[in-house]
Amino acid sequence: MDSLDLKQTPFIDELNPGMLDEGYFLLKKIHINVGKKNKPFLRLLLSDKSGHLPGVYFDSLNNLKKFQTEISEGDVVKVNGLIEEYQDVLQVKIQKMEKTPSDKWELTRFWKRTTHDRRLLLRELQTLLQKIKTPGLKKLCQNYLNDKEFLALFLEAPASRFFHHAYIGGLLEHTLSVVKLVQAYSIIYPLANPDILLTGAFLHDIGKVDEYRYLLKDIEYSTEARLKGHTLLGYERLQPSLNKVNLDENLKLKIEHILISHQGKKEWGALIEPKFLEAYLIHAADSTDSNQFIFSDIRKFTENSRDKIWSKYISILNRELYLG
Repeated sequence: MDSLDLKQTPFIDELNPGMLDEGYFLLKKIHINVGKKNKPFLRLLLSDKSGHLPGVYFDSLNNLKKFQTEISEGDVVKVNGLIEEYQDVLQVKIQKMEKTPSDKWELTRFWKRTTHDRRLLLRELQTLLQKIKTPGLKKLCQNYLNDKEFLALFLEAPASRFFHHAYIGGLLEHTLSVVKLVQAYSIIYPLANPDILLTGAFLHDIGKVDEYRYLLKDIEYSTEARLKGHTLLGYERLQPSLNKVNLDENLKLKIEHILISHQGKKEWGALIEPKFLEAYLIHAADSTDSNQFIFSDIRKFTENSRDKIWSKYISILNRELYLG
């Protein structure tokens, strides 16, 4: 089989009980367990963009230890084995597993990504930002769009690790939605400055391009993010850009304030709470898009469960969601 033709191998959500001749998965976890009669085995967790698959592999303890040194968490592995139900969950009883060379896989097989064409999302974002009339603000946004290093990070970054838009291209998708929301706000609320709204909406989450490190096995917080948070990282990334454009000090202060207040409350990660209309509206748009994603995702996840009336408890929302 052509190693690049991975479309011919099944995804986890396509698997059924029976023999799996060949499957490519990301190894998320691997450790040695001891079963009945002190029989050792490897317990594994495999994944791709469609879900997770537990796995077991039986052999002598020495062979298992040797195997564990040859294959590590974060490797992409080729698996042959038996798909079976164990305690009402599908798992694979592995007969053969081997590590694949790094050029045999594509990242998007193992990570979720936006379902939209990122080129089209970026083009729509660029078109909306062209509506900015204040020269300094327009130049500020354009400098980011012309920065190839920033743009590469911006197009890849997720908007979060778990809760909303937690996939490749998620930050771009979320940012575009926030920009579209504040564009609507500027029509509804004429006292709000549309140029400040569009600029602030575009830049509000730029710290997230520095927040994550893309390990193949997972999206992890960077050390900088763990120590500072994306709000402060965004403020720091903004500073050199602000100094390159001609803006009066009041406008500079407002853009800075939007970045450090967009999360709304200090307990939510804001360094300060919004203190003028545009800052509040950007926080509201950010919160609206983030939370609607969670509502929509829960419904999508449970749409095939007809007897499911209530979701599990959603900690970030502090409630269960009604699905009826």
